[in-house]
Amino acid sequence: MKEYIEKLYTKLHEAMEKPVTLGSAEEVGLYAKTICRIEKLHGHHDEPEEDTFDRETAMQWAANMQNADGTTGPHWTMEQTTAVAESMGIQAPVVPRWAWGVTMNMMYSDYYHVAVEFGLNRPEFYAALAKAFLLDKDGPGPEQKLMAYYEHIARS
Repeated sequence: MKEYIEKLYTKLHEAMEKPVTLGSAEEVGLYAKTICRIEKLHGHHDEPEEDTFDRETAMQWAANMQNADGTTGPHWTMEQTTAVAESMGIQAPVVPRWAWGVTMNMMYSDYYHVAVEFGLNRPEFYAALAKAFLLDKDGPGPEQKLMAYYEHIARS
């Protein structure tokens, strides 16, 4: 079953690379829904921790981020990160906007100095990091990976 899910993730990533059209959005949604259903059938969604990690928890996390630039809280608003996600073809059914927003802000919070050092301090750089983090084909899925990071790294 794991191999089949990996194939679905591969197809999902391929579909996300296509230009955004109604057809490609439906294709991405179908792959995402299928992956979620299969993972739910195999108990990946029954872990108690997941019930405690939601939009509200993510927003509280973002509000308390101690950023590498010396500021506190999210660097970008939800509207700003949503615009970046849409420009990259990141579909909301695959990555909820709140998960995308907190991840993009997490990347800024943690990697600001690296971005400045290499002349990459722009939203597109942090968005590329967020995309790589959330859509890691070896990962459990965007929300699950973010939740695990929060539970075992950020909240600690």
